[in-house]
Amino acid sequence: MSAQIIFPILMIILGLMDMLILFQLMSDPMLREKKFLKSVLSILEERSHDRNSIVRQMAVRGLGNLVYGAPEKVKKYKKFLLDILIGALHDIFSSEVIGESMKALAKVLKELKEKDIGSSFKDLTQQIRTYFDDEDDALRSMAFVLFGILARLTKRKWKTYFADQVKQSWVTLLLHLQDPNPAVSMECRATFHLCFPFLGLKKLQSAINEHLGGTAELKPEELHVDICRHLVSELLNCLRLLTGVVV
Repeated sequence: MSAQIIFPILMIILGLMDMLILFQLMSDPMLREKKFLKSVLSILEERSHDRNSIVRQMAVRGLGNLVYGAPEKVKKYKKFLLDILIGALHDIFSSEVIGESMKALAKVLKELKEKDIGSSFKDLTQQIRTYFDDEDDALRSMAFVLFGILARLTKRKWKTYFADQVKQSWVTLLLHLQDPNPAVSMECRATFHLCFPFLGLKKLQSAINEHLGGTAELKPEELHVDICRHLVSELLNCLRLLTGVVV
C-alpha cells in the first residue's frame, strides 16, 4: 500500500484517538482543576468543523460532557457552547452530528436559565421545530425533548415569542401524539403538556391535564373531540360579542 493512501488513513486514526482522549477528559471532574480548559475547548471547537463527520460528532459530544466534568463552567462558556451546538444543528452531511448536538444541548440547557440563552433563543427554537417532522425517529424525539426544555425555561423575556412558536406548532404536536414510533409519541406527549399553557386556552387546561398528565394510555380521539368542542364554544362566544345577539 502506497504512502499516499496510508498517510491520510493514519491522520484520521490519530485524529480519532485525540478526540477519544478529549472526550474522556471533558467528562472527568478533574477538568475543573486544570488551567487548560480553555485550550481544550478551543481544540473541540476546531474539531467541530472537521471534514470527518465522526470527529465532528465526538467534538460535539465532548462539549456536552462539560456538564459532567465542570458543571460550574457551563454558564461561563454558555455563548461559546450554544454557538457551536446550534451551529451543529445545521450540519447537512450527518444526522449523527445533529443528533449528538441535540443531546449535548439538552445537557447544557438544563444548566441554564432563560436569561442565559440570550439572542440564541430564536435561532435555537426555530431550528428545533424543523426536526418535528424529520424522517429520523431519533431526531424527532430529541426535537420534542428540546422544545419541552425550552418550555420549562421560558418565563418572561421570551414568553411572547415562544407562545407564538407554540401556536405555529400545536397542530404538529397534536398529530405526533400518534407518531408511529411509541417512544417519539411519549416525548411529544410530555412536550405538548408543557407547551399547552402558552396557547392561553385556560378553560381547556383541566381537560388537557386529564388527557396528558400521568401515564395512562392516551386516547387521541377523545382529546381531539374535547379540543374541537372548546374551540367551537370559543368561536360562538366571539360571534355573540361581534353581533350582540344570542347564537
